[in-house]
Amino acid sequence: MKEPKFKQGEWCFCEFTLKLVKETKEDRITSVSDGYFEHGSYDLSDRCYPLTLEIKRISDEVNYWSKKFHELKNNSLNHPDLNRELISRWVEMCEAKDDHEKLRKLFDSLSEFGTAVITKVRDLGGEEVQGVRIFR
Repeated sequence: MKEPKFKQGEWCFCEFTLKLVKETKEDRITSVSDGYFEHGSYDLSDRCYPLTLEIKRISDEVNYWSKKFHELKNNSLNHPDLNRELISRWVEMCEAKDDHEKLRKLFDSLSEFGTAVITKVRDLGGEEVQGVRIFR
């Protein structure tokens, strides 16, 4: 049996936020918590990374875009899919943390994605028909 990436009680970044490993089973991380919410799954190991400066920098950038999406306050915005996309990009960036050229491209791609989402939502939010706003 392999050792889990982290032991119970250790801190890690999970889905781009700082979390405490609450529970492990065999070689799997099964529960993490940020102090407010506990997140559990059969295996979270593929979404948990160590506390390093590079992982923190990546996490902060992805978290920035997550906050920006929530600030848009658009009732029609698909937050679950946007969050899944951010997590997917975050994992890819964490895996590429030692390849500076690839990481730079991933940072640029994240920025383009975030900007495009915000631009599209703002463009749609301003739609008017004969002076009547058709979106909130």
